[in-house]
Amino acid sequence: MKRFHKKIGAGLLGVGLCMAFLSAAHAWYGPYGPSYYGQYGPNAMKRDRQKLMRGHAQAMDDLAAIIEGRKRFDRLKATKLAREIEAGAGENMWRLYAPDSVAAPGSRTAPPIWGNFETFKANANALKETAGGLADELEKRPTDKDYQEGVWIPPYSSGFGNRWGQRGGDMTQAAIAEYIRLERICAVCHLDFRTSSYSRW
Repeated sequence: MKRFHKKIGAGLLGVGLCMAFLSAAHAWYGPYGPSYYGQYGPNAMKRDRQKLMRGHAQAMDDLAAIIEGRKRFDRLKATKLAREIEAGAGENMWRLYAPDSVAAPGSRTAPPIWGNFETFKANANALKETAGGLADELEKRPTDKDYQEGVWIPPYSSGFGNRWGQRGGDMTQAAIAEYIRLERICAVCHLDFRTSSYSRW
């Protein structure tokens, strides 16, 4: 009987120690850990980050092909792509790199991002602002004044219109300036906060 009570006592002690360990781990890692596969675990954060970045990369590739003339100009599609980038930037981007999250295996996020989080937030917010500005400019048709100042006409734009009745692919200088700024923001952020290959941690 005494042995039975000892076993129960040992079991309860083990459960208590386990609970204490989990509580300490939660206090150390914050709401995003330590489970790699939980709803807020670093593996889930990594998965969401990579999904968002793949979407940005695809949108930027398609947008570049339209603006640079490698695809036929489509004002509606170009504007939509810029809006997609805008929607996935700002807080919707930087919240996936929360300061109290931890890196996960297979991530390309460079550790300095957590030591320079305010800089990263500023980049994400600038990306949102610039993508929004680009979308606003792409929606506009150039005015007579714009033509006097000079506009960009991609090689594959059509003077006969397309299925939406849009003629040409004339873009204002302001649109091109916003596009160049968008590219630079992406390049600088990747240079500072992304590793060249998948890291172990």
